[in-house]
Amino acid sequence: WRGPVRPATTRGTAIGKGTGRAVATKDEAVEHGYRLLGRDPAMARRIDSAAPPVTPAPTPLITPDPHLPDPATADHVFLALGAAGLKMTANNAASGSADGPLVKRINATFLGWPLTVTQYRTSAALQELTAWAPQERPGQGEPSVAIAGLNILVEWGATTGAQPKDPAGPQIQGLIDLATAMDVLLSPLRARSVVAVPGVVTVAPAPSLAPASSAGPSGEASPAG
Repeated sequence: WRGPVRPATTRGTAIGKGTGRAVATKDEAVEHGYRLLGRDPAMARRIDSAAPPVTPAPTPLITPDPHLPDPATADHVFLALGAAGLKMTANNAASGSADGPLVKRINATFLGWPLTVTQYRTSAALQELTAWAPQERPGQGEPSVAIAGLNILVEWGATTGAQPKDPAGPQIQGLIDLATAMDVLLSPLRARSVVAVPGVVTVAPAPSLAPASSAGPSGEASPAG
C-alpha cells in the first residue's frame, strides 16, 4: 500500500524553481521557452534589448487665428495692438449710452498724437457712421488718420489746427505698424487718411507714405496704463 497521494503544491515551478514564487516573470518565461527549444536563453535578452524604442506620434499643433470675432471689443483691440509692439499710453475711457451705437472709447497717446479706439455696437452701425465719400479727405477738426474694421474705429492725430497734419519722422513707420496690426485683427479695413495707408483701401487720394529707415514696431517706451 502506497499511502495517500498528496496534492501537488504550487511552491516553485519549473521556471522559477527554488525561488518561492508560484508565477514566473515575463523574462523568466521567455528564457524558459528558449531552453525548451535548446537555444541560448541569453539570446532572448539580446533580442529584447535590440528592439527599437517606440516613438509616439507628435501631437499636431493648432495655430490660433488672431483675427477677432465680430463684434470685437475696444479693450481686446487695444491690448492686442500693444502686444503687437505699439507702445501706446492709455489716458482714459468713456462708455456710450445704453441704446446708442457707441459702446466704448479708449483715449490714448501714440508717438505724440492722440489715438482713440472706439467700439460700436455693430459693424453696420460703424459703416453707417463712416460712410466716407470718394475723394473725401479729413478736414479741420478731424484726425489725420481713421481706420475702420469690423465694429472698431481707430483714429490717430490731433483735431486742432487749420487742417490735419501729415505723419512725420517716426510717425511714418508708426502708421505702417498700426495698419499692419489692425489688418491681422480686424480685416478687411477701410481708411480715410491724409496719406496713403499701405495695404488698406483709402477713400481719398493721398500722397504716398514712404516707410522710415527703422524697421519693426514703433513707439515711445511709455507703458499702457
